[in-house]
Amino acid sequence: MKLAKITIIGSYNTDITVNVPHLPQNGETVIGTSMKFNPGGKGSNQAVAAHKAGADVIFIAKVGCDGMEQTGFELYDSIGMPTDNIIRDASVSTGIATIEVDAVTAENRIVVIPGANMKITAEDVRDREDLIARSDILLLQLETSREAITEAVRIAKAHGVKVVLNPAPFSDVVFDVIKDVDIITPNETEAALIAPGSSGDLSRMASDIIAMGCDNVIITIGSQGSFYKGKLGEFTIPAKKVDAVDTTGAGDAYNGALCTALAEGMCMKDAMIFAGAFASLSVTRPGAASSMPSRSDAEEFMRS
Repeated sequence: MKLAKITIIGSYNTDITVNVPHLPQNGETVIGTSMKFNPGGKGSNQAVAAHKAGADVIFIAKVGCDGMEQTGFELYDSIGMPTDNIIRDASVSTGIATIEVDAVTAENRIVVIPGANMKITAEDVRDREDLIARSDILLLQLETSREAITEAVRIAKAHGVKVVLNPAPFSDVVFDVIKDVDIITPNETEAALIAPGSSGDLSRMASDIIAMGCDNVIITIGSQGSFYKGKLGEFTIPAKKVDAVDTTGAGDAYNGALCTALAEGMCMKDAMIFAGAFASLSVTRPGAASSMPSRSDAEEFMRS
């Protein structure tokens, strides 16, 4: 099996997760049951997912020197993921996210303070052009600066590297790069923001996105699985049923595993099946990056 080489440019946040009996309404005070600090950020979560799924991962990110970044480095060290391209900048704060998790439904509500994530520059990306050029896939999200995202896409296309964009959280930078993206992976909400007027119809939304220049669209649909439309036709891959504990990071698990599988040479359907199983298993565990399963766990889960 080919070793997948994936470069991920994205965010690192320290997640401050609070478990509550129910998500509060406006003006309501709810007594929480526990609090925990976890490594997070969409870029970091996806890098950890891809690493644990079996890829050779280069993670390009920026953090502060305020102590909040240590949670991430402790995780990376524990799983053996390289940290050479995580840039420390004492002039900015490490990104943080506060996450409220409903103890009954496992649904979540998240507030992100980006900090250093928005300070990744085009120059930071250009300094690592050779790493991008040697990759099978460049995986991006939208929790970093516009200039870093657009420069990364430019470099990837110049070197013939496949670009996968997870357009989360939604930003209009999508429209700057979509014509150069090979695969875009929005959830239903993000797809509707990219292609408004489609009345929630997955096929219509995907068609509208394809018309913008992206050849392959995968819309993740939570517990129902994922929907594909593009050069290979149109199909839905259902998700395996699980008892969800915490859905935080499920989309990140999916994207990291999807890119790993595609870079190894799996066909689209098999890659989506693997990514769906990886994501389903992740929601049975609390946390985001810390909930990512191993490849062997995911493969055993698929056989069960």
